[in-house]
Order: sequence, then structure tokens, then C-alpha cells
Amino acid sequence: MSNDHTLGRQSDHPTHAPSAAVDRVRLDETFDALSNRRRRDVLYYLHQANGETVDVCDVADTMTAWEVECLDDVEPDHFRSLLVSLRHVHLPKLDDIGAVSYDRDRDTVEQSDSPVIHDWVDLAAVEELT
Repeated sequence: MSNDHTLGRQSDHPTHAPSAAVDRVRLDETFDALSNRRRRDVLYYLHQANGETVDVCDVADTMTAWEVECLDDVEPDHFRSLLVSLRHVHLPKLDDIGAVSYDRDRDTVEQSDSPVIHDWVDLAAVEELT
């Protein structure tokens, strides 16, 4: 057994120190952005859109349906509240990490071509959607 440790446990597999090229701040920002369910739902929606640019209202409409299905008590203004949070919080944060391209003027969003983001979202989808 090796003397290397992974997450505080001894491992049979050697571990490697993070590359100096790893941008830890960017990695932290990516994990922070993906820690929110609504932001992951945006990415799931955009994955289903197959690279098309979509209207933010369409995203909010679908996400409202997803959330209402899961909630016992739905606020009358659920759609409006979700739309505001998408425009002012979630989409800008996803745009900042390069997960989406959000056009505020046109009120549209599209999935980025970031393979790293896609890999993390694919892993999350396996856990959440299956």
C-alpha cells in the first residue's frame, strides 16, 4: 500500500499534487456556481436545447414547471420571481464562469463550449436526474 493520501485516507493509487497551471480561484468559482440547483437546472435546460440560443423567458417557464412539480405550496408569482433571479443572479454568475453566454440586451442565453463545465454538469445530472 502506498503512503500517498487522498482526502485524508490512504490510497492504493498514487495521487498527484495539483498542477501549477490549475487556477484555484476559477475552480472555486465553478464549484460555487454549480452548487446551486437553479444554476444546474439552467445548464440541464440548455443541454436539451442542443446548442441553440434560447429566450430567458422560455428557460424560466420550463424551470417553473419543474419546480412547481416538486413543490407543495406554489407562490402565485413563482414565474416572475424565478425570472428575476435568473436575470440578476444565476445567468450572470454562469456567464462569469464561462458556462453560458448570456445576452442581457436580447434576453437570450446559450450553452458555452466549455468541456470542463460540461463534464461537471454531466456528473451532476447522473446523480440528480436518474
